Amino acid sequence: MTYVQEKLNPIVIFIQTHFIWILLIFFSFAQTHLVFFITSTDNSLVLANLEQHPFLIFLNVLPVYLLTIFLYFISNKGFLSMVLTSILFTFMAVASKIKVTMRQEPLLPTDLSLAKEAFTIVKTFPTSQLVAMGILFLICIILIFVTLYFDKKKLLTGKIQVIGLLTTTFLILGANRLWYTDTTLYDKFPVIENPYFQINQYNSKGLIYSFFHQSNIMKVQIPKGYAKEKFNTLESMPMTATIENPPHIIMIMSEAYSDLSTHSNLSFENYTDPMKIFNEMASSENAISGKIVVPNFGGGTSNTEFDVLTATPTNLLDSSTPSYNFVLKPTDSLPHRLQLLGYNTLAIHPGHEWFYNRQHVYPYLGFEDIYFLEDSFDLETQGIGGYINEPATTDKIIETLDTHIATTDTPLFSFTVTIQNHGPYESKYGPISQNFQTQIELTSLENNILNHYFQGISNADQELERLKLYAEESEEPIVIVYFGDHLPGFSNGTDFFELLDYPIDANGSLEEQLALYQTPFLIWQNDVSKETINIHESARLVDFPENHIISAHYLGALTTEVLGLKGLSPLYDYVNHQRNNLPVITNTIVVDAYGDYKTMPTPKEQTQIEKLQQWQYFKLFDEVLPQIK
Repeated sequence: MTYVQEKLNPIVIFIQTHFIWILLIFFSFAQTHLVFFITSTDNSLVLANLEQHPFLIFLNVLPVYLLTIFLYFISNKGFLSMVLTSILFTFMAVASKIKVTMRQEPLLPTDLSLAKEAFTIVKTFPTSQLVAMGILFLICIILIFVTLYFDKKKLLTGKIQVIGLLTTTFLILGANRLWYTDTTLYDKFPVIENPYFQINQYNSKGLIYSFFHQSNIMKVQIPKGYAKEKFNTLESMPMTATIENPPHIIMIMSEAYSDLSTHSNLSFENYTDPMKIFNEMASSENAISGKIVVPNFGGGTSNTEFDVLTATPTNLLDSSTPSYNFVLKPTDSLPHRLQLLGYNTLAIHPGHEWFYNRQHVYPYLGFEDIYFLEDSFDLETQGIGGYINEPATTDKIIETLDTHIATTDTPLFSFTVTIQNHGPYESKYGPISQNFQTQIELTSLENNILNHYFQGISNADQELERLKLYAEESEEPIVIVYFGDHLPGFSNGTDFFELLDYPIDANGSLEEQLALYQTPFLIWQNDVSKETINIHESARLVDFPENHIISAHYLGALTTEVLGLKGLSPLYDYVNHQRNNLPVITNTIVVDAYGDYKTMPTPKEQTQIEKLQQWQYFKLFDEVLPQIK
């Protein structure tokens, strides 16, 4: 090694002395090209876009160059600065590629704050992927040490380093203020295919430029026309809701639960239909059912929770930050309102308490008792596929309800997030039997993924049956609300949808685009509860959409409405009325009362949406909740 070092040191010093600044420029272009190569789904289209708009190249190269020279002035080591910068941006590109595959969403600045969540999920990846990641990490460490070994000569004086750092910092701040905060500039560049699909934004404009632009627009802005006093007045209206013999409400959000099994190209003949119980309950005279439009595809569980529990949509926050990040104080919600009505409230999440900061968010939302993995479950004995299994979660739901019934006469609102069927799905459940058939030719990997995904859906259905039987045998009035948090993020992205001919396409018709975010739901009651109020009949009186598709933020309010709880909350009364006019609201697509899909609401509809957005801002940032006595 000494001989090699003696031969290479003069070359390294010569390059650093005479060509380092030129080398840093060439490096920045090369690294940017590598990022484009890793992340772009169609390099030819991206190249054509860049040729027409060369300023996009500059906006992607500049952060790489500025970071490299910043590290150079800090370390006084040109090659080390390039290695560190390359590792960072290559890691960003690979992470974005994995996220796009799993969740159809590119890397966002807020993902950096979810490192613990990401690490927990990564641990469940197949061994081959973990080995590959380990090898890449080892290569990075070796590169750093090799560079340190050969790059020992310090060529910059302390004075030059200080001046360079100050100048580079000024350039970084100036460039960010001038270009990366400018939404008008960002929106000016054309987007290949559907512009409302964020992956297409990143593909067309580059991961680096898009990532740093996103980092500047994460903060929730005060909505246009917002007036705090207006909503103080609205919220001062007294609660008038009453209910005779109130039922226990068991609300369950099921991980990656979908009706992908209900498709003409899939058959479960001679197998077990993975949604048998759900479909039986949904079609009974004791239930209403349909689909909710959730905020995300393949992930974003907490955003769906937020929507259902607060009656306000994550999408109206117009931020890539998870909505739970904005729950920083006691916040009005379904559990809070039910507490005012006399309910006790509890939440069950068989995952880590720090997932999306739930250990702080749940109390802020009004949950009195909370059960997390750390204090209520044992992953070693109750785990499957890396997560707590469905039977253990159902055991906790039944156990807590039994205890509540035995110790108090008050009704209970129980909210549970299941976690067993979290991806990835390759060989997730170990050796299992084939559980479906299809005429479509699938690879062994594709068959494996679907087989294991449907196994998880079937497990969830079995536990739903347990809860149904429990409720039917109970002398207590019980209502079960069951829904999925998002469609599954398969490791082949959305290829399954095209392969099996699902009407789901991020770049297709408005109906196909919206289908990417739809999961099934049902609201079911036992016969004891039906003696007081008939949910099925109530739904006929509340103008439930003909196609049974509603935005997720309507679900909690709908539950209270079909239970006869008008007057429970001014906001709930408003969104229940709004649901009649706009059953679906997203940032890019709305569906009106006539079932028409459109990208532009009418002026009247836009006014209604803006009022809801203002009300949401008030709830999160300005409302002071009174203490519950």
